[in-house]
Amino acid sequence: MSDSTGAGLPMATPRPWWKQALQIVITLAVLVLVFGFFIPQLADYRTVLDVIQDISTGEWLILFALAGWFLIAYVFVLMAAVRGLHFREGFVAQTTATAITNTIPAGGAFAVPLQYAMYLSWGFTPEAVTAALLAAGVFDQLARLALPTLSVLVVALTGDAETWMWLAAVIGVVIVVGAVVLLGLLFSSENAAQKIGAVLDRLMARVMRLFGRSKIDMVAAVLQFRANVIDIMRHRWVRLLVMTVLNHAAMASLFLASIRAVGISSDEVSTAWVIMSFSLGRLLVMIPVSPGGLGVVDVGFISLLSLGWATGAANHDLIAAGVLLFRALTLIPPIPIGVGTWLAWRFGKKRRHDWQTVRRGEWRQVGDSDARV
Repeated sequence: MSDSTGAGLPMATPRPWWKQALQIVITLAVLVLVFGFFIPQLADYRTVLDVIQDISTGEWLILFALAGWFLIAYVFVLMAAVRGLHFREGFVAQTTATAITNTIPAGGAFAVPLQYAMYLSWGFTPEAVTAALLAAGVFDQLARLALPTLSVLVVALTGDAETWMWLAAVIGVVIVVGAVVLLGLLFSSENAAQKIGAVLDRLMARVMRLFGRSKIDMVAAVLQFRANVIDIMRHRWVRLLVMTVLNHAAMASLFLASIRAVGISSDEVSTAWVIMSFSLGRLLVMIPVSPGGLGVVDVGFISLLSLGWATGAANHDLIAAGVLLFRALTLIPPIPIGVGTWLAWRFGKKRRHDWQTVRRGEWRQVGDSDARV
């Protein structure tokens, strides 16, 4: 990759060593507390292992198929957001980033710059990549908030919803509606975009002078970024919405299949409650104390499933088995695959391009008359 690909690349600011050390200590403490004390108080690991070993061959085939679908589902979201992205490129970028986030606390700080480096090496411009990842991220976060809201409403229709569930549903609706309105206002004015670009242009000029680098036209960059976002929101939002829904359905299906595979029937925990437990528990992954929310999310899943047990005392051995099975199927496979995709990208020089020449992923700049999203 040429030196020019470094321009426009988000640079991760190195954290002080003591902050990194503190993060590691917190992560280890959470893992020890959850897997060394909390789960053993509820379930016996030997029983959990026996339950998993009793899963039939047919059920394993279903689980592996759903795990494979989940592994590639987000690639199609990226292909919907990034104009001209090939499946191979999306798979390399996504699995490499997932491997990092599944192994390093707050791994996004490392994964995002690496993703940018990959996209730029394939000829995509920083503006196009930023717009696409922003759009994909917004749709993903809206889906994360919408799914708990919908699942709580479904559970409520059965008469099993608690007061706090209604509160969560209302908050979810308010956030989703507010985010949509904010995005519409943000990209509705070309004048606003030009003013933002002018401010960034002055700031960037000072930074470039400090490092002896050529000035970057930030006004043009902001307008191009805006054009790319409008392109995605206007012309590709249906495809992006469908792929986002399929991606979340992939993970929810795998979670449901894992719970059913260990022997938890719908009479014990209803399908609606399982999906609600998945959607609410997964919000805990936003707490960056461990890779992939390991430990924190597991506690959330186990607690919510236990609350939904309908026939007598909850069987925590089965619940823990289902949750740990699901976590293993989603956290472990991307790690070796991601290492392989990173090596393939790192040493695959022949497929690299200069984004300043190729400029993949861009859309024409638009005026105010075309700016409504």
